[in-house]
Amino acid sequence: MTDLPVLVVTSLEDTTADLVITALNERRVPVARIDPADIGDGLTFAAGIGGGGAGWRGHLSTPSRSVDPGRVRAVYYRRPGPWRFGHLAAQERDFAAAEARYGLGGVLASLTGCRYVNHPAAITRCDFKPSQLQAAAELGFSVPPTLITNDLATARAFAARHGPVVYKTFRGVPVSPEGLTGAIWTQRVDPADLDDTVSVTACLFQAGIDKAADVRVTVVGRQVSASVVCNPDHRLDWRAGDWDRLTYEPIAVPQPVRDLLHRFLARFGLTFGCFDLAIDRAGTWTWIEINSNGQWAFLPGSDVIADAFAAVLEQG
Repeated sequence: MTDLPVLVVTSLEDTTADLVITALNERRVPVARIDPADIGDGLTFAAGIGGGGAGWRGHLSTPSRSVDPGRVRAVYYRRPGPWRFGHLAAQERDFAAAEARYGLGGVLASLTGCRYVNHPAAITRCDFKPSQLQAAAELGFSVPPTLITNDLATARAFAARHGPVVYKTFRGVPVSPEGLTGAIWTQRVDPADLDDTVSVTACLFQAGIDKAADVRVTVVGRQVSASVVCNPDHRLDWRAGDWDRLTYEPIAVPQPVRDLLHRFLARFGLTFGCFDLAIDRAGTWTWIEINSNGQWAFLPGSDVIADAFAAVLEQG
């Protein structure tokens, strides 16, 4: 296996993946990096199966290197870029994107004999907050009372019973036609502010947590790294503050919580996850959410996290 490469699937601008690739290079593990969005001149591929073979064989080729998809020890699936078919008419663009997703994307999700960190299907399964919340509750995490609804009367009753409550989005704000991105951070909701707009779509309301600390926990294999996020702006959602003023302090994760984190990853078939947890005034570690493809390069000890990724990917 020593000559088999790790396949890194991500965009060129992914600096987080750069840290893992550096750690793999230090371990003398061969690496091939591709972005499916480069399909065309930047990425050509061929994958065949059948005739006695049980796995895909062929080539994934960029201008700088080529790799056989049937000879890969592990796949680090990060953040591929968006499909770039802007030169085509709208219907042709949609067709080309769908064919690329289900053709090339299907091959990349079906490689045998290698380890995925994480498999794209597992990432997608874990993207659904209702699934996260249900799994967290079943496993034994402390989960705040939560309501998902489009019924105004039910939302008002929940807010009155569990106030103060917060509102969260499920997926965030789509990219604008001009290519701009935005975010709706977790925010407090007054029952009097709830109106008929609740009925337009699914809304997530949650009882507020009397937080003593926000904690970001990064788990890679058996490696657990945790930091308290020190938020001088005292924002409800630390991501909404000035990131240049945020500081991070290492914190030990109690063994019962570590066990729950590993059990959660196993539930979804994940090797890696970035967990957001809160410690309340009573000292209880409370569930917020997981990002199964989250960012961690901004945290102290990112070199240790990168090496943990490299160790898992090297093992294959």
